[in-house]
Amino acid sequence: MSLHDGTNGGSSVRELRTPQGSSITLPIQWSLRLYAATPIALLHDALAEDGVDPSPALAAAGLSLAQARSPETLISPQQLLDACKAISSMGMEAPFAFRSGLRTRLTYFGMYGVALMSAPDMRTMLQFAVEQQALKASLVRLWAQRRGGEVAIGVDPLSHLDMDLRLYRFLVEMHFGLIHRGWCDLTGVDFTPLRLCVTFPQCASTREVAASLNVDILYEQQVNALVFNASWLDVRPQFGNLIAHDSVRNVCANLAAQLKEQSGLAGRIGESMVTQYGRIPSVRGMASALGMSEREVRRKLRAEGTSYREIYDDVRSQVAMKYLRDTTLPVESIAAAIGFDDAANFRRAFRRWTGKTPTEYRTFIAPLNAAS
Repeated sequence: MSLHDGTNGGSSVRELRTPQGSSITLPIQWSLRLYAATPIALLHDALAEDGVDPSPALAAAGLSLAQARSPETLISPQQLLDACKAISSMGMEAPFAFRSGLRTRLTYFGMYGVALMSAPDMRTMLQFAVEQQALKASLVRLWAQRRGGEVAIGVDPLSHLDMDLRLYRFLVEMHFGLIHRGWCDLTGVDFTPLRLCVTFPQCASTREVAASLNVDILYEQQVNALVFNASWLDVRPQFGNLIAHDSVRNVCANLAAQLKEQSGLAGRIGESMVTQYGRIPSVRGMASALGMSEREVRRKLRAEGTSYREIYDDVRSQVAMKYLRDTTLPVESIAAAIGFDDAANFRRAFRRWTGKTPTEYRTFIAPLNAAS
């Protein structure tokens, strides 16, 4: 994502807006095991260091400690979500999520982390971090946008039926810690942002995060973002090396291609559906675009344990949950936006996808008690 200036006059913008094109993201194949188990091992260690029994998090992910620490273990996004949800439900000390993010070092991210560390300047680092974030297991989408003299790094938790506000907040605060630690490690100085923005109401944990950084925090904003002075973009990371960075970028590009291949035909079709959202073709049209026959597409998807209809429904359900969570659009407008002729059909489909009506889902994801 380009860090272009989103303003006309270059003035500081206090109210951030979601970058254009970020409203619809690629569908997540929740059960596909593609990623190292490092995030779960790190969460285990953070709990243990705080004197908290970490076994519920491992049990939720379906892993033993040996498996979580093994380089041979691959996990799915669903396993990571289950572990984080278990932790967020433990009633942890308020700033735990932020502190766990602060414990995370870029070296834990493999070649992706090496590429970030070797970037010639922080602008290049941030662009690469956003462009290749699919290389690491994550439950959020990161984005970056420059407006005038400020830059925002946004944290957008993924849409999922189990993503309640407690887990949502946990992920936002954890990534604030992760971003802050990474920026400090890369620059070698004590990085201080200008402010934090969050979409949810005041709460004790986020107040403590802001206090620990000694920055202001704006609640009930349109986005979750860590905002800092744009002059930071020109700072050279202490390990910056253009030759090494270009070499590692090529390795990461190959890894990204491998991940895409491992996601199978279902992943390619899901990505194409998002790219063509609003004019998604029939299975015959998709097959033609892929240079395949309709019969071949159906056969390969069946071998992967899915179907064109299931992928289409998965894309629409994830987009619908995001609209219901992140906007105040009426159900009728959301129904139209995702291709339904009327709201009644959308309500029936949404219940089939999630077990909840759109209104029930909005209640489920509604802000928690501010004191929690």
